[in-house]
Amino acid sequence: MKIMALDPATVLGFAYGESGDIPKSGSVRLKGRNDDVNVAPFNALAFLRDQFVLGKPDLCCIEHYMNPVAQKSADAIILQIMVFGVIVAVCRSYGVRIETPHRATVLKHFIGKANMGERALTKQAVIKRSIALRYVPHGCVDDNRADACALFDYAAATFARAAPRELVFFGESPHDPP
Repeated sequence: MKIMALDPATVLGFAYGESGDIPKSGSVRLKGRNDDVNVAPFNALAFLRDQFVLGKPDLCCIEHYMNPVAQKSADAIILQIMVFGVIVAVCRSYGVRIETPHRATVLKHFIGKANMGERALTKQAVIKRSIALRYVPHGCVDDNRADACALFDYAAATFARAAPRELVFFGESPHDPP
């Protein structure tokens, strides 16, 4: 099953690939600091259109949008909901199945806990786990990319029922690259 995992925000984290494989991943800045919030949905649309033309996924797993109370500003709320809506619209127009798990559910699956206390510690745990599973290279600091990889891993295990490639325990040090 081909899975596209997306973490919508100002910087869109993505991971794409066959369940059970190491996904292609990265992040795309949807708007600059001084850009109008309305730039982000258009850029999300353009990015997804290009990705789907190259290889339409069977499943798009989108991190469920955050509670508006937890957002930093009105623009952050508007951006996240608009980008989420664009992703849903593009997926529906291509006939792609959509799943929208909550972040806490994904984190519990990926790092063993819904959070590590402080936000920065949680982000570091997701990056370390992504490195341990070889989803991202050693030295990666892109938390948006790592979040998308966590979402990909959750989708592969939950919706595609893919077996893990290898057993890596929580907190285990990453293997040296082959």
